[in-house]
Amino acid sequence: MTTPAVRAPRGAYEGAGRQAAVALRGYSSVIVTSDDLQAAAHVAIGIGLAESAHRLVMIGDLGGDTAPLQALVADEDQHGIYDSFEFGTSFGRIAREVKGANNLFIMPGGTESPATHEVLGSVRWKQFATEFANADELLLLVVAASTPGLAKLAAQVDGIVLVGMQRLDAVPTANILAKVPHPTIVPAPKIDLAPKSQPWSPLKIGLAAAALLAAGILGGSLIAAQFRSARPAAQTRVVATPAVDSSRRDSAVAAKAHEIALANPMDSAAATTFSVEVLASNTSEGANFELKRHGSAMPSATISLVPIGDTEATWYKVYAGAYADMAQANELLATLRRRHVLADSAGSVVRVPLAFLVDSVPSQGGVTAVVRDRIAALAARGITAYALLQKDGGARLYTGAFQHADQSSLAASALRVAGVTPVLAYRTGRIQ
Repeated sequence: MTTPAVRAPRGAYEGAGRQAAVALRGYSSVIVTSDDLQAAAHVAIGIGLAESAHRLVMIGDLGGDTAPLQALVADEDQHGIYDSFEFGTSFGRIAREVKGANNLFIMPGGTESPATHEVLGSVRWKQFATEFANADELLLLVVAASTPGLAKLAAQVDGIVLVGMQRLDAVPTANILAKVPHPTIVPAPKIDLAPKSQPWSPLKIGLAAAALLAAGILGGSLIAAQFRSARPAAQTRVVATPAVDSSRRDSAVAAKAHEIALANPMDSAAATTFSVEVLASNTSEGANFELKRHGSAMPSATISLVPIGDTEATWYKVYAGAYADMAQANELLATLRRRHVLADSAGSVVRVPLAFLVDSVPSQGGVTAVVRDRIAALAARGITAYALLQKDGGARLYTGAFQHADQSSLAASALRVAGVTPVLAYRTGRIQ
């Protein structure tokens, strides 16, 4: 792997960690590793800050005196993980609460480095992992990718977050929960304050026009590949800006937001616009429970991660149905109330024309079975997808539903973590 020549400030790593945190919901013991231990530590801090809003988080420094973690330890007591394993000191005794961050604790490395075969390979980690799972807490272990004994440690925890790495050669069978790339800064272009006023020659103008034409053709080809049945069209660029925690100076420089391409602006007039909002939960568990309980009664059911204003809080919204006609959505709402899926005054019909296109199935025999298998495969990756049949007999698979593009930033991050490129689109088609 080639390390970027220009590396983003530490706040950008913490921002990337916050975005990756959504992939760790439901897990209780996770290794955060990298060929750059400092980067791994900052990503772990970002994950910890995001998750500590929901549960207790403890970050263990298995690198030994890793600077970003050590900076959060207020006292001068040097005892830590090494001493816990050497002398039996409990984790509760060596954990230091991070000032100004509720539910976030640091376990320093200790009087000697804990990055040894004896510590990392200890069967005690399995016991600790079980204890954190039973308490619905999160243990993050920061360790360098080259540390001996990493494979034994990985076998005792839920999974691994890779920072700046695509694979972990030391543990080829590891359960990779998320891959966080090194955030980079694009250097500012050099500006000539006294440019020469020299007119362009006809040859230069021709070359520039050819380059622009080639770029336009390439962009159209990419969109055509994503929308096989749609004509290539100019992309409308929508910037999705992730929330930034202004309370932490270290996180003041957030990761540069990804640009989300609205892939089919030409379909806005024919979009499948209306759905029923069944639930707005402040936890993923609440939303998933609703799907498990009533999913069979809710056509095209899905969950959308929607940021609440400018805060880092999140709504997990459950939607059902996808209709071009508002009357059909009202009919579904009435049906859900009649079946007691919703209380008499609960639920509402909303306009949510946008969603993420995650797959497509061409027209073929047995298309329903193929769609069912694709949806099941996406569900295994934590993606709640639904299918809409197209006029040509094929189907497009979507996840989420959004009123505006700027509501989709959290969901886009979650898809990237799951290894899916987010393609924001107007929903088209009808329920199967």
